Amino acid sequence: MSNSTAKELYDKWHGELGEQEEDNSNAPWHQITKQYLGDIQGRKLLEIGCGRGGFSKYLLECGADLVAADFSDTAVAITKRLLPNMSNFDAVVADIQNLPFSDNAFDIVVSLETLEHVPDPDKGLAELVRVTKPGGQLIISTPNYFGLLGLYRTYREVTGRGFTEVGQPINHPLKLIDRVRQLKQLKCKVNVVDGVGHYLYIPKTYGIRMTWLDQPRFLMKWIAAHSLTVATKM
Repeated sequence: MSNSTAKELYDKWHGELGEQEEDNSNAPWHQITKQYLGDIQGRKLLEIGCGRGGFSKYLLECGADLVAADFSDTAVAITKRLLPNMSNFDAVVADIQNLPFSDNAFDIVVSLETLEHVPDPDKGLAELVRVTKPGGQLIISTPNYFGLLGLYRTYREVTGRGFTEVGQPINHPLKLIDRVRQLKQLKCKVNVVDGVGHYLYIPKTYGIRMTWLDQPRFLMKWIAAHSLTVATKM
């Protein structure tokens, strides 16, 4: 799929969702990110894949000097409506695969549930590293298809039912273990590897979460549905 086609499809997808849940910053990937975000007061921070701005609002409330960016014009317009008068804030249309920022531009780069929804996730990850300052942090989450989520996706596809994440046009089956390896290849030190969320997937539902499977965390994080890495650019 070309970038222009993907952009068109995501503008349509965000438009169909409208303003719903625009102020939400409590999804499982938001909750786990908050555990590792640390003090971001006054830090120059890029949130790429800001969607409709719910987590952008949280980052601003924490004092970040924020650039919120998304592939979709529609998503950025909704973010601007949510956060029209907040200081230290800009919202821009930007492609994670070809970011319009100079090398080493940001202290912190946050990308939550985004890489799996672009045509070339590997190129997107390399761009995140490029725009992070040496010594800066990258906080990245994606679904992890090495586990029950991957099995459910395979079941859907084998039975001809198809699979999407909430109807999104692009859904790459990324894996946590692959991202850890790729970050090391991009000369990053991986400081945190974490994951939560184990679900009994039932058709026509979002799945039943089985919290007891989150433990022992050091083992179960590798097959959890919601994966997080925190890395330092060396």
